[in-house]
Amino acid sequence: MKYDFDTVVDRAAAPFSYSAKWMSGDGPLSRMFLQMTGFDSYPEDRLCFQTADMDFKCAPEITEALIKTAEHGIFGYSVAPDAYYDAVCKWFHDRFDWDFSPESISLGSSGTHALIVDCINSFTQPGEGVIVLLPSYNYHADIEDNGRVMVGIQMLNDNGYYTVDYDALEKACSDRNNTMIILVQPHNPTGRVFTEEEILKIGEICRKNDVIIVSDEVHIDIARKGTKICPVMKVLGPQGVISATAVNKTFNLAGLAMSNLIIEDKELRAKLKTGFPMATPFGITAVITAYTQGGPWVDELNEYLDQLIDYAMERFAKDLPKVRIAKPEGTYVLWADFSGYGLSDEELAERLRATHIFIGDGVGFDQPNGKQYRRFCLTSPMSQVEEAFDRLAAQFRDC
Repeated sequence: MKYDFDTVVDRAAAPFSYSAKWMSGDGPLSRMFLQMTGFDSYPEDRLCFQTADMDFKCAPEITEALIKTAEHGIFGYSVAPDAYYDAVCKWFHDRFDWDFSPESISLGSSGTHALIVDCINSFTQPGEGVIVLLPSYNYHADIEDNGRVMVGIQMLNDNGYYTVDYDALEKACSDRNNTMIILVQPHNPTGRVFTEEEILKIGEICRKNDVIIVSDEVHIDIARKGTKICPVMKVLGPQGVISATAVNKTFNLAGLAMSNLIIEDKELRAKLKTGFPMATPFGITAVITAYTQGGPWVDELNEYLDQLIDYAMERFAKDLPKVRIAKPEGTYVLWADFSGYGLSDEELAERLRATHIFIGDGVGFDQPNGKQYRRFCLTSPMSQVEEAFDRLAAQFRDC
């Protein structure tokens, strides 16, 4: 490989100890999360797989461009030039054969969550329902804190492989109080990539009931070899569909918080209420460089992630055979069901805590059904993934 994904980078030591993933206990938010872990202090030997950002250095082309931006020495108010919007359009044309106009892009510089909240506030009314397919990335606060009601629909689970319960979706959409659905393509945390047929069926149900579709596609560039990911708007067309995209997951740039809404539906776009589209010089530079020069890095990243996921699936089968899990088709997350071990919720949590491996608690993705589930973000060098599975194997060997 041309690019290096094997080097371990210390993200916990000063002066770079502000990583949200590798928290050191320095700062009020870090101390709050520490209380949630059950530890008195963060273990020195901790391994972190709980957060969807990567422990790989970003593409050197992006780093070099950011250094040049820093050397310019002036960081005043900035607005994205045409080159920004052209770069976004070209990336999705080249990668997905998906075309949309630069005018359809609404830039956000506070992350995808903020843009999803903008959609909720712009296209629904207080008290209305927003549908989410469970388990799901946690939009609960985005919905409930803005005076709406989260309407959760359980997906059908076939030994770890999740599909849409269309009867339940039809019932939820036919309730006139439910006016929006937030999809995640590819799905987080199950790793499912919804097929064109599935998207068409979802779209048919939603459009019949005037339910707006917001498709969170921040993981859309990350897929297993041979897997085709279809952007929802490309399949359904623009009517009543909004796509949220970002460089954050693809290029490991979450700290720059750059995201975009794609809204080709002119009536919807006219209703969007969002702040002034201002970004930092670094965010603008990073997006343009990523989308114009970062393709080869993403291709190698996907190859490396395939290796990590194949290794993890082998270790689950060999050393943790009672874990129910399906190989993800997209994303870098694994959704693991530990209920086969017959442990209580407390016993499971204690065994996992003893490994000093930080992973996502399933309750955050499906409350209360997720208590025996954990989400692994496999975004670290192979040596750390190997060490993590060695620790897990030792803890569950006697179960």
